[in-house]
Amino acid sequence: MNVALAGAQDFSSFKSKKYFSSLDGLRAASIALVLLHHVPRYSGPFIRTLQENGRYGVSFFFVISGFLICTLLLREEETTGAVDLRAFYLRRALRLLPLYYAVLIVQAVLVYRFRQYTPENQALFTYKLPSYVFYYSNWLASATQGPFFQAWSLAVEEQFYVVFGIILAFRSRRFLVGAVLGGLLVKFTAYSLFGPIDADSTVWRVIFSYREPILLGVLAAVALDGQRGYRLFQGWIGWAGMPLGLGLAIGGLLCFHEFRHESYWDAQVLYVLMCLTVICLVVRQSTGLISGRVAVHVGKVSYGIYLLHMFVISAVKKWPWGASPAFCLVASTGVVILLASVVFRYFEQPIIAFYKRNMSPLHQSSAGVTPGEGIKIVPA
Repeated sequence: MNVALAGAQDFSSFKSKKYFSSLDGLRAASIALVLLHHVPRYSGPFIRTLQENGRYGVSFFFVISGFLICTLLLREEETTGAVDLRAFYLRRALRLLPLYYAVLIVQAVLVYRFRQYTPENQALFTYKLPSYVFYYSNWLASATQGPFFQAWSLAVEEQFYVVFGIILAFRSRRFLVGAVLGGLLVKFTAYSLFGPIDADSTVWRVIFSYREPILLGVLAAVALDGQRGYRLFQGWIGWAGMPLGLGLAIGGLLCFHEFRHESYWDAQVLYVLMCLTVICLVVRQSTGLISGRVAVHVGKVSYGIYLLHMFVISAVKKWPWGASPAFCLVASTGVVILLASVVFRYFEQPIIAFYKRNMSPLHQSSAGVTPGEGIKIVPA
């Protein structure tokens, strides 16, 4: 093997791989950005820019979800001959909805029983509650405001699952790629010419509610699913220094560049770098610290961290020194990781084990252990 490609795996190894530990490590880095974004504001110039850009940690989750969901369904199609849409939706519901609605109930209790928020936020939660229940809060102008605002990104993902599953089940891969490329081009063109046209328009918010990082993740999955595409990317970004190079490029943008909008050209550059990072990681056996035990564990429980982190941050802010950004970040991170780990062990994991044992089409395949079995998909 070429020394520059040391650590890379061949196509057959990639196709037979059941779990990408490096992507869990990448989730850990992504949720760290989200936590940094939501604690009290730092005053230093570079850390302040990084903190403002911490919202793009969610974009990394989107890329990972697009890649893993598409990879899972493509491998299911190759193994069983078709995508079982009903089973796919049921698996997604079992994985995501129980914890989501449990946390939403806790949020409602805090709002209505304990009056933990201002009258304005209580009214806003009441107004947005139907959108939380039915996963459309990303269509509201107040998507990122008020109690339980973090649900906006989960609404984006649920809508993606519905539309993407239908396209893959009933249309060709060529149509899928064309639709994804068309969606990327249309949205980029619209925002380049007219600016944030969805700011004051519900219609445009609905039309452009899809997010570019998810679509790039889908393209990455389709490209790597074929031997030709896999070898092309492996040869291009498989050399040893690429993970560090991509990490430095993304870190530099997040620390030193103030992004204007999530759909402008500069954000698109960031998304492409994120997508290349995902590809760079999955063509390798493992990648240093990002595949380490601590990072992988945090990535595995990141769904719970994302749902619970605002409760924890709000509580820590009331502690002594809670107004300190550094103290709030360290304390909140430790507490929410511990809390999410407990929730994962006793709430999420039994459900995951059930649907993998009883509902995975790859697990039940007559071919035995198959390439896609056990791919871990834990959205933001």
